[in-house]
Amino acid sequence: MNLQPAQKNWKLLQPDKTLLEEFENALPVSPVLARVLLNRGISSLDEASSFLSPGIGYLHNPSLMDGVDRAVERTLKAVHSGEKIMVHGDYDVDGVTSTALLVRVLRLMKADVSWYIPHREKEGYDISQAAVDEARLRGVSLIITVDCGTSAVEAVEYAGSLGIDVIVTDHHEVGEALSPAYVIVNPKKPGCPYPFKGLAGVGVAFKFAEALVHAAGYHVEAYRRRFCDLFAVGTVADIVPLLGENRVLVKSGLDELPRSGKKGLRALIEVARLSGRTVNSQNLAFVLAPRLNAAGRMGDASVALELLLSRDDAEALELAEKIDAQNRERQSEQERIVEEALSQIEERGLCKKYKVLVIASQGWHPGIIGIVASKITERFSRPAVMVAVDKTGEMGVGSARSIEAFDLFNSISRCGHLLERFGGHAKAAGLSISMENLPEFTSAINRIADETLTEQDLLPQIVVDAELDLDSVTLNLAKELELLEPLGHGNRQPVFMSSGAVVLQKNRIGSAGAHLKLRLGRSGLRAVECVAFGWGNREEAFKLGSCIDLCYNIQANRFGGQETVQMVLRDARPSLTQILDVAPPGNLA
Repeated sequence: MNLQPAQKNWKLLQPDKTLLEEFENALPVSPVLARVLLNRGISSLDEASSFLSPGIGYLHNPSLMDGVDRAVERTLKAVHSGEKIMVHGDYDVDGVTSTALLVRVLRLMKADVSWYIPHREKEGYDISQAAVDEARLRGVSLIITVDCGTSAVEAVEYAGSLGIDVIVTDHHEVGEALSPAYVIVNPKKPGCPYPFKGLAGVGVAFKFAEALVHAAGYHVEAYRRRFCDLFAVGTVADIVPLLGENRVLVKSGLDELPRSGKKGLRALIEVARLSGRTVNSQNLAFVLAPRLNAAGRMGDASVALELLLSRDDAEALELAEKIDAQNRERQSEQERIVEEALSQIEERGLCKKYKVLVIASQGWHPGIIGIVASKITERFSRPAVMVAVDKTGEMGVGSARSIEAFDLFNSISRCGHLLERFGGHAKAAGLSISMENLPEFTSAINRIADETLTEQDLLPQIVVDAELDLDSVTLNLAKELELLEPLGHGNRQPVFMSSGAVVLQKNRIGSAGAHLKLRLGRSGLRAVECVAFGWGNREEAFKLGSCIDLCYNIQANRFGGQETVQMVLRDARPSLTQILDVAPPGNLA
């Protein structure tokens, strides 16, 4: 058999047997779903019930967030007195949806509001002196930041010197210095008692706007229904945990998206060919969000914001088609950078030398290196820092991604003396660096990795929820697993494994036969369809009649008005159990 042993470790989770029995007896779910819930860290029946039926009763009062009431008071004063307000966002999907949400709410309140999104390449992340100068030219007396501003000490000081108040709403980790803002609304700020720390930037903006709406006498429930769609898009795109409040509001947002009153979102759904289809968290993460992100990555994120603010059908469709074209350009550029990065890694033997891969080159688009860093991290199971070097060769802009065992923000902070600026989270970060410091930075961050990472941490791993017989893979189970939606960071798609599956049929499908369609079965058991995306060039590994062990996801395949169960392959290896009593009928038609 040609199928090589898997390069990934399969880790089968073993939940507490007493709790599993309690869940199976008390919850109206299958034993498989009961086990999956325990594997999510859910440890009580009440917690399981709230997870399966998330509702508004699990949302927290925005006033619990330190500084919200003061921010609301200052904002309402500006609205009522006709002050000019500027909402300052960020160029990624989280920042753009945050900006759109707050601008729309303030417009509904008849505020004199404008917006500002920095250019990724020309200005970089966070509020800058240039943005403050623009606010001064517009006659702005109040700047409200979304998804940025917590550590923007110099820019906020500069605004204060001009008599401009700054309200910061943000969710990023807090560094050594806090900006001297009028007030900072950030659940991660030291001492903030807000119970849920996992909000994205759009989440913090949503809670602030909810407090604003309530204080102004508007209906809070109507507000939530109207803006949970933007919350969902920004939250899923920013890869924050889809638990707690995020889970409640993203679920509501997914329900509202197909009937959204925002013309830009409807146009985006149309150009992405999702009209008439169920929109789930995977659609948001891999179809809609990349298109919105493409505007900021390839040029000016203002196009994406104009789309989300548009009130005209024709304009919205034109803008959606424009960012769709930018997304295709992004995909092409991304493929080139990935190939160049892989060549560097191989030619320099970086995986043998380092636990953290630091790769730099001129000609790389700064807006795309973050995606490439994610792919490098996924491929080699180790942190990656991609650096796009400017034309002079003197400065670089970096984007980093990490694995579970390595806190990226903390590690980069320890190397802060070598950087011009940095920011981010445990799993993703951005930085600016003088290229003369790059060798020392590479050494420094790898010394930290040597202190904290073991070789075991660097082994790619698939976490498996349960081992199933193929006969257990049914359409009813696939539909039941949809109760776990929305899926994403912190609530991953469940993975299952089966042993001794016989390859009954196979066929290459998709463009240039890039994918495989398999039919798997065992003696006396019903055959199940399995799709292996990206495995087309490994067709010979799946000999007809051979046995494999496999890891997979389970989903309901809805096509042509029919529903069938489908396995989606994650990994496969030759089975230790050879079962050869099933005659393969041949290739799929």
